[in-house]
Amino acid sequence: MRFNPVFWLMWLLPASAVVASFATLALALQSGDRALPSDYHWEGERLDADFGRARSAAALGVEVTLEIEAGECRARVRNVPEPAAALGLLLTHGMDAGLDRRVRLTRTAANDYRAACGPLDSGKWRVALDDDTAGWAVRGTADSAFTRLVLRARDPGGPAG
Repeated sequence: MRFNPVFWLMWLLPASAVVASFATLALALQSGDRALPSDYHWEGERLDADFGRARSAAALGVEVTLEIEAGECRARVRNVPEPAAALGLLLTHGMDAGLDRRVRLTRTAANDYRAACGPLDSGKWRVALDDDTAGWAVRGTADSAFTRLVLRARDPGGPAG
């Protein structure tokens, strides 16, 4: 009997596919995806509401100048029809969730908001600012510890900018 490489190739390729499928099945049974939380459907509604606030801010042309210095966070807001009593500021660190902070800025003048807060560590930061009536929201990023940042509203469904 002579060795025929084509014959063995013809049988080894499908056999390896069968072995690989059993290995995949074993992995899937051993470490399957976790079940979704029971309140998962609420996340979509929250995202829709967040996109709605971002669209409102874009339609109004909201612009916020955020300054963090001397132990104080200060936000100056432009292009809002009626100033809110307070703003919610969320600073999220890109690498260390322990550095994240939430600050409530209260109105000190018509479009000026302030609260006590310390300086930021270096790293990438995501900044979210919204009014307490949930009428608008602006988001932005900074690549390092910043003392001044200008946030301009943009439509989440529109072009990035």
